[in-house]
Amino acid sequence: MFAFMSRVSLQVQRSLVKAENALHVQSREHPHGWGIAYYLAGEVEPHRVRSVEAAFTDAKFQRVSEFLTSHAVVAHVRKATVGDVRVENTHPFQWGPFTFCHNGTIFGFEHIRDELLSFVHPRFRALVTGGTDSEVLFFLALTVLEASGYDLESPPKGIPPRFREDLAELLGWIRKLSRASGDDPREPMLNFVLTDGRVLAATRFNGGLSFSTQKVRCADYDICPIANKVCFGPRRHAIRHTHLLLASDPTSPDDVWEEVPNRGLLTLDSDFRLHVGPLPGLDGPDPWYP
Repeated sequence: MFAFMSRVSLQVQRSLVKAENALHVQSREHPHGWGIAYYLAGEVEPHRVRSVEAAFTDAKFQRVSEFLTSHAVVAHVRKATVGDVRVENTHPFQWGPFTFCHNGTIFGFEHIRDELLSFVHPRFRALVTGGTDSEVLFFLALTVLEASGYDLESPPKGIPPRFREDLAELLGWIRKLSRASGDDPREPMLNFVLTDGRVLAATRFNGGLSFSTQKVRCADYDICPIANKVCFGPRRHAIRHTHLLLASDPTSPDDVWEEVPNRGLLTLDSDFRLHVGPLPGLDGPDPWYP
């Protein structure tokens, strides 16, 4: 999975197609469909394109990526584990302004699906149309986000502080249910990205997830209109960043990548202030997937 947020709209073709480890390349190992959601200035809801074809063989992926210019993009290439290969099961998922993608598996999902759905807010429950654990996780995350104080209809400028504790409780509960199913001794993998194009939240939970706010070199530096850019050198804290890249597998050596801690949460507010740290109360073994 891949996400991009910037204070200005920029082309994302390099991360999707041209970079050494672009999503186009990663789709050879994740061939069960692809999806891209992107936000345009002045519009609340994202545009979304999805396909069940492998991105590396689908000319549509190339066409969409070639000219895509946006300030916020979420993209995913799927390796199916739960749910068959069809558009309804293809990420990113969407509700209103929110888009979501997930890397991983909730082991024993077929045994605990009904219990997970019982926690989803009733107004979201009927919207689950596919067969994946990922779609249920999306609506669970929205349920918790709203319960933590985030007004989904009139969004504030940032993720509420309470969301960190509420999300940790949710993921701990999912871990407990998954373990009790007896389907797999490992913890579930619950890496996800959730955004409404203004703010973003992302978890790393037993998979890879890296982020970048800094660059080694930048093809857009001369045309970027942001004054006093802070895109090079060590990442500074408590400042407004210029951009954020997120990737389950880093896409390019042009960017300086840092890992989100396992069982950790990254949030970005609408002022481009970043917070990265562990989720409370979720200690456990080292991640089982690199």
